[in-house]
Amino acid sequence: MGKFNAPIRQSCPEWEDALSAMVDGELPPSEQHHLWQHLRTCPACRQRYRELQALRHRLQGTGWAMLWAKAIRENQRLRRWLVAATLLTAIASAGATFGLARRFWMRPAMTPQVAIGIFRYHLHEPVEWIVNPTCPTSLECMAQKTFVPPIKATPSNAKPLRTGICQCAGAPVALYLWEVNNEPVLLLHFNALSLPLELPQGAKVLWQGKTLHCFVIADTHLLMWQEEANGFVLAMPYGKVNPLQFLSQIQFAKGR
Repeated sequence: MGKFNAPIRQSCPEWEDALSAMVDGELPPSEQHHLWQHLRTCPACRQRYRELQALRHRLQGTGWAMLWAKAIRENQRLRRWLVAATLLTAIASAGATFGLARRFWMRPAMTPQVAIGIFRYHLHEPVEWIVNPTCPTSLECMAQKTFVPPIKATPSNAKPLRTGICQCAGAPVALYLWEVNNEPVLLLHFNALSLPLELPQGAKVLWQGKTLHCFVIADTHLLMWQEEANGFVLAMPYGKVNPLQFLSQIQFAKGR
């Protein structure tokens, strides 16, 4: 309990509600991009985001009654919500109960905005857990943590930069970052059962039996698709690298 009792660092006051909403899965996609940009330049908010994530995970996986009481004392936003929920309970207890469950148990999702945020954030920040790509045991450990098999091949013209696990989206994501022609290329691989794809209407490309959803947002090119329980995102600067040519050099493992 020593870590839990440690004081929580103060973030920028104007971003506190957005950080809490992101962790709860309630931040609108239109606002997620701005928050990711802020996190790139603000160490205090990055630390606060990690602390809120850790608190949420403890609420899900530990004796919830004790952690719930601790969270109420430490989280002003949560206290305000609890007062409102208590009043609503007096009117309609069933509605209040549903709202409580939704707030703490809503599953995160992989959207284009989330994918762009992870791409830009991890261009400069290391992943939370780094793997040694030349060590089979290390790769197997990554597979056990993310519930997806590791990528089997690296493109011949790509320089590997980082491989590991990102926790930014609320669920573990295998992250592969390469450099191709001096440009960054990121592949995200995750279990779509715990982190489902939520894709707005956009261009679709049928390629080698895969239906790829294509998005160009600002200066970033995204390809997003799903194979069985495997979710994938390929991100790169728009117009700098041919995404389909890059995909043709990767061997995607199946079976999880």
